[in-house]
Amino acid sequence: MQIHLLPARTGWYWIRDAFRVLVRQPVALVAITFLSLLLMSLTVLVPFVGTVAPLVLAPALMVGLMRAIRTTDEGGTPLPSMLFAAFREDGGRAWRALAMLGAINAAATMAALALAAAIDGGFLLELAIGNIDDIEPAAVNETSLWLAAATFVTAYAPVQMAMWYSPLFIAWHRITVGKALFFSVWAVGRNWRAFLVYATGWFAILFSASILLRLAQGAFAAHPFLWSMIMSPISLVLITLMYCSVWPSWRDAVRERPDPDD
Repeated sequence: MQIHLLPARTGWYWIRDAFRVLVRQPVALVAITFLSLLLMSLTVLVPFVGTVAPLVLAPALMVGLMRAIRTTDEGGTPLPSMLFAAFREDGGRAWRALAMLGAINAAATMAALALAAAIDGGFLLELAIGNIDDIEPAAVNETSLWLAAATFVTAYAPVQMAMWYSPLFIAWHRITVGKALFFSVWAVGRNWRAFLVYATGWFAILFSASILLRLAQGAFAAHPFLWSMIMSPISLVLITLMYCSVWPSWRDAVRERPDPDD
């Protein structure tokens, strides 16, 4: 295994390649992404742990998504069963380490949200866990909310760096959770220029898309249900594209890896 140093422009190539991968198997990849999101949403219903359950499950599902996207990129056909690849990797043992990684992800994310809550009184935390109905709009201080969001992003950035590649290091390289977190931070940090271009590119795409959708929304003002029917697949496609862009970042930065077992 070797972490390669990539030029800054590679970050844009990752986004470009995401579109190339998706157009090969659009229906299958969107369906697998939808299944992944559905499973994470269902875990919210689990008593006592529902709030953090999606964060715990995320690393295992990420392995499955990357397996499906990798298969597509290599000319194969992605299957829904690939979403559960994490439970077959390393002779069926990888899921234990991935569950531990998920617990770390949940604890770190909640800690970052708690830090933000100390600034805005918990409004951002309520938004994150979906308690929108409990928030009084008049009680929201926009300045505090923006400051809390900036605090969360700053605190969560190292967590995101650690979680970016660590599920794949665990599942495909069979290394410990601690080493996987370290190598993920090292790989992202070593290629920070490419990731900066990558993040900037996605921001530009999403910002442009939001402007176009706001302009189009006016035409459906009298038909909100129809507008929601249009927005749902668009959102799902964008999420799928973002997942598809993670794979080329791994493919280019982390080389000399063994193929995952079937």
